[in-house]
Amino acid sequence: YARAIYSVNDRYVLNVSMRRDGSSRFSPAQRWGWFPAASAAWIISQEKFLKDVKAINMLKVRAGWGVTGQQDGIGDYAYIGNYFEGGPTAQYAFGGQYYTVFRPAGFDANLKWETTTSYNIGLDFGLLKDRISGSIDVYKKLTSDLLATVAVPAGTNFTNQILTNVGGMENKGIEANLTYRPVITNDLLIELSGTFAYNVNEIKIKS
Repeated sequence: YARAIYSVNDRYVLNVSMRRDGSSRFSPAQRWGWFPAASAAWIISQEKFLKDVKAINMLKVRAGWGVTGQQDGIGDYAYIGNYFEGGPTAQYAFGGQYYTVFRPAGFDANLKWETTTSYNIGLDFGLLKDRISGSIDVYKKLTSDLLATVAVPAGTNFTNQILTNVGGMENKGIEANLTYRPVITNDLLIELSGTFAYNVNEIKIKS
């Protein structure tokens, strides 16, 4: 994991990072994944043309992009054939005796990381010494190689359902929150907050 932050005059901030994650749940060919991220912010309220505007005490525009990976829900060594001891109802009769057998489990040799690429643009603001403050975010997330347990045709694997990478999902929307503080004293603080969110999800299955 590596990360770097660069700031210029307390007005411009750039943040970049890189993750390299490995998991033995995937085959050696698919084991490692690179997950970069970058974000930038412009603190407009620090600019000279807003320094004298007393009504605005904080105004910031920011944008970000990043890729994350996940492996949740995958059993150990799900990319290779494994054999497990069968139950009492799956014994094999031979010579008047019943013997416990080992059964193969389904697997997908091409399992790989599920990845999500995120984009967002946001605005943070504080007005009248933070009596009014809030933020607005517009975002989009694209998930590819979605991990899910799906049915498979009979005879193509050792089971009728396997965990595999089946498609993707698109998630996009907008979120906003606003806070109003009508009373701010040493003894009393009254704060009113509201949140708005609109989100659209679309699952995309590859053929």
